[in-house]
Amino acid sequence: MVLFAMSIPEVLYHIYIYALPLVILAVLFGFRWKVGLWGNCLTLGCVLFSALIAVGWWEDIAYLLAKQAAPMLFFVDSVAFWTLFLVSFAILDTATRFLSRVKVKYAEKVENFGNGAVLLLLFLALYGTYLFVEEIGPVGAHRGDTTVQANTASIQALRILSAGNLSGFAQTTQFDSTGNFQERHLQRRQAIMLSMQGEEGTIRADDSLAEGLRREGR
Repeated sequence: MVLFAMSIPEVLYHIYIYALPLVILAVLFGFRWKVGLWGNCLTLGCVLFSALIAVGWWEDIAYLLAKQAAPMLFFVDSVAFWTLFLVSFAILDTATRFLSRVKVKYAEKVENFGNGAVLLLLFLALYGTYLFVEEIGPVGAHRGDTTVQANTASIQALRILSAGNLSGFAQTTQFDSTGNFQERHLQRRQAIMLSMQGEEGTIRADDSLAEGLRREGR
């Protein structure tokens, strides 16, 4: 019995590391396979562009929300990012449905292999986006952070995509062009945690602290 004894944090950790990505992968293949290669390619494009839109503007939305309700500082980044991502995806997905009314058919072998490959890329895009939001997630989850973490694969991928194939048509604005994304958000988390005082954890969040969310020029 001792062999299977695990604490609740250990169970949650294993769910986070193994179960969640497997569930996402199973849901995609279970619900998106019949959509076909063409439809999944369009969806992949929508997800990637939605993620870039959210990455580019979530700081501005987070700043506006924090100015209206300072206690939201602890989770305002996640709320702003997911709101932008979902709204952008809904708009882009609706637009592609109207613009691409004809479903392109491929040879059976191309369809099956390509569909599997695109679904795998779609999984990587969604899970990568989720991991990125974890980097800017609720501040309390990172309370013990004291050192700057290395850039994750999600951050590196966004930096490459934003300056490459998915960059702007008129002007290229690279994500994290200064290379200090992790450092800036560590400082932000530390500043927000320092705003807590008293044994009951009263939040002393005000407009001056919300100003720290203002996006730096890139």
